[in-house]
Amino acid sequence: MELFKNRKPMAGILLGCAGAVTTGIFGIFFNYFDFIGLSESGRTILTPFFVFICFFSVALIKNPKSLILKNKLLYLTTIFVSGGILYATYNYTYVRAIESLPLAITSLFNFSNAVVLVLLMRLFFNEKITVKKVVCCLISLVGILFVLEIFSGGDGDVTAAGIFWGVSVTVSLAFAYTIDYFHIQKEIPFYVIQTYTCLGAMIVYSFNYSIPDLFRELGSMTVQHGAALWLVLLLYFINVAISYGATTAAYNFIDASYTSMTYVLEPTVAAAAGFFLYGQRLSAVQIIGMVISVSAIVYMQYIESKGKG
Repeated sequence: MELFKNRKPMAGILLGCAGAVTTGIFGIFFNYFDFIGLSESGRTILTPFFVFICFFSVALIKNPKSLILKNKLLYLTTIFVSGGILYATYNYTYVRAIESLPLAITSLFNFSNAVVLVLLMRLFFNEKITVKKVVCCLISLVGILFVLEIFSGGDGDVTAAGIFWGVSVTVSLAFAYTIDYFHIQKEIPFYVIQTYTCLGAMIVYSFNYSIPDLFRELGSMTVQHGAALWLVLLLYFINVAISYGATTAAYNFIDASYTSMTYVLEPTVAAAAGFFLYGQRLSAVQIIGMVISVSAIVYMQYIESKGKG
């Protein structure tokens, strides 16, 4: 059976890149929320809450009946496995990794899910691990290492706890992408997948910190920060909707391994944002890394468009 009924490699690559770019500026929002004093629990539940609101609304407007899944077991895989276990784990470990590691190292762990994902796709979907996929992984990884200036040497901030949270990010994100791919195979619309996935994550988080707790905390912070806080929340809502939606939708056009590799753009965008917003200088090494990263994306696009992947 042909999995990609709408196989359009260019569309898939562009959607993957859109998800990567918007994810690349997550750090700006996380830094702001941390700076103004939003709790760790608040920062953790905020993303799935926003994604749930966005895509539940899309489902209601576009096709409310799409929320009724054909197989009842899919409620288990979307809400409890994908959302309650995998995405809940990923969101939590990502917040902890940011607290425990330099942002560059956290980004590297986040990107490295591509390597694990290739293995998972082989294990669960019998997808071939071709030489070209290996080449794409290696080129992308080398590029990201240059962008993050890993070759310049560490700064002594990497701890055992940080490595644990970083590896947890890598593994949980790879498994989450894999089950997303499974749900796409079952022809579940991406907005339904995100609705149930984020619902599951919120259910798990609510045992410790619920949505009413989030609004109470944000309400108390409004006294000090005023309308600016809610403007930033609105911008984050738009950003996170594009990030999650574009990435999942990309699976309709290219396989998950290639989608994940477009996230090489994430640290590149983060470095550019740092330069333009905070005056952080881009070194020659970082520029070389950007060239390598973009080259990997172009090569990936070429082999997909030729059907040689």
